[in-house]
Amino acid sequence: MGIFRRRRRDEDARRSPAPPAVPDEALPFLGVDDAREIRALTRTAFAELGVEVTVHAGHVADDAGRQYGLWNVAASCHQDERGRRAWPELVREHVRRVLASMDAPDPFSALTPDQAAASTFVRLYERDAVPRLDGFPHREFAPGLVEMLALDLPDTVAVYDESRAQRLGGVDALRAHGLANLDRQPVEQLERLDLPSGGSFHVLLGESVHTASRALLMPRLATELTGQEAGRHGWLLCVANRHQLAWHMVRDASVVGALQAMARFAALGFGDAPGPLSPNVYWWDGSGYEQLSRIDDDGALAIVVGPAFQAVLDELTGGR
Repeated sequence: MGIFRRRRRDEDARRSPAPPAVPDEALPFLGVDDAREIRALTRTAFAELGVEVTVHAGHVADDAGRQYGLWNVAASCHQDERGRRAWPELVREHVRRVLASMDAPDPFSALTPDQAAASTFVRLYERDAVPRLDGFPHREFAPGLVEMLALDLPDTVAVYDESRAQRLGGVDALRAHGLANLDRQPVEQLERLDLPSGGSFHVLLGESVHTASRALLMPRLATELTGQEAGRHGWLLCVANRHQLAWHMVRDASVVGALQAMARFAALGFGDAPGPLSPNVYWWDGSGYEQLSRIDDDGALAIVVGPAFQAVLDELTGGR
């Protein structure tokens, strides 16, 4: 669990083609009855392992004040093709892993700098899921997203604080190792999605929890995987969850259709898997990422274009 927890997101997209008749307030990709069952199963699973918890809408809390988010376990249950009969075992296994990671010895204590270098990754996290950043090395990647240093372990991921990072080589050196380790990740699945409008965008998919974090390797990653190089108009990017990375190189008027399609893709993918990151599409403007889409309070998907990107659209579409 570490310092991360899942916060309420009323605007989250649902995985199902049609949303549940009465979506749950904190877990909106589930109906109220399904969410209630997962909360009950989670409480039972903790009790079976000797931990009493108080159940809240989006998390449970033990007597020591530690909070355990429900989003990831609920998403795992939602995704499982076996249906509700598989939920008790899925929940028990999730709770077992969470408690094992909490009770395990400090994974950093016995590491040497060389061992740390081999297992460190730079990883993206949703900013709203990080209760506090003070004392933890981090950088803003895009609006609503931060990159942090993570130690990859067999069953979980541990995040570096400042003192551990300094002891094991320093933030800059660990970040360099983390990017190199991302670069060595295998390509599990690469798809090109062709659109009716004539445009397209590419999607990198993988079981690895580091798949979306390979956005940190753009635009070189796109060139290596597809042969496309970044032009002066940059690229569109979305990282809906930790298992998806999508991009479109901005070159011509097909960007209009690509932006609309990627906005829908990101909104749906945000609730499609454990590890949600962002339901938004971003544009690289040459110096950083600008957010181009949002989900309004009523759940409607909107495209929001600033002056710089509007100028790009006018140039590529002739002002149409």
